[in-house]
Amino acid sequence: MNNEPNILVIIDDVHPMFELIKTQYETRNAKDALASFETYDLVVDLTLLKTKAKIVFLKELARTTKAEIISDLTHCWGEMVLKHTPKVTGAISLLFFSPTNSVEYFAPAEKAQKQIEDFLKKLGKTGVKHQDLKLGFHYPRVISMIVNEAYFALGENLATPESIDLAMKNGVNYPMGPIEWGQKIGLKHIIDLLSEYSEITEDPRYRISTALKLTGKYI
Repeated sequence: MNNEPNILVIIDDVHPMFELIKTQYETRNAKDALASFETYDLVVDLTLLKTKAKIVFLKELARTTKAEIISDLTHCWGEMVLKHTPKVTGAISLLFFSPTNSVEYFAPAEKAQKQIEDFLKKLGKTGVKHQDLKLGFHYPRVISMIVNEAYFALGENLATPESIDLAMKNGVNYPMGPIEWGQKIGLKHIIDLLSEYSEITEDPRYRISTALKLTGKYI
């Protein structure tokens, strides 16, 4: 008898983990997921939406399924999304490549924690529990700011990409240099996160460097 939960993953084919996830789980894009009224035990939302759009989508999703929902809030103001979407029982940050295969998650209840841990384990990932989700997850925010600073240095002709990466790997013992790291994550995702945080907080720390915008084709 198969006791595995029936899980749907909502993901678009542009997601960096799409090819892996489709081999492990049933998948639908956002439009098809909203049009489906099939029964699931759990729905994992990996849509690449920012805060306002994510809230709208999750509210609509909650009308079409009785399942509990876990949502990727990498690009979002996590606290705000969870406040307005009570059917979302946990949050993850799976979008950004991690050289350690670690994934932050937030799960107030033990059931959601187990659901997330089991989901990540099947993908070969290790979960790291985030204790208090306010603005967002630590790793994507911090690495985005580091990559952004590296592009500020490039824009001011302070160093070459190769020398920046070499300095950070040898001097600070980073597993990857910030330029290489940013390319591995995808500069568009970094730009999207920084622009969302800049709009929400109006904090100059999240101001995107011109070099990052241009390199990421954010023009």
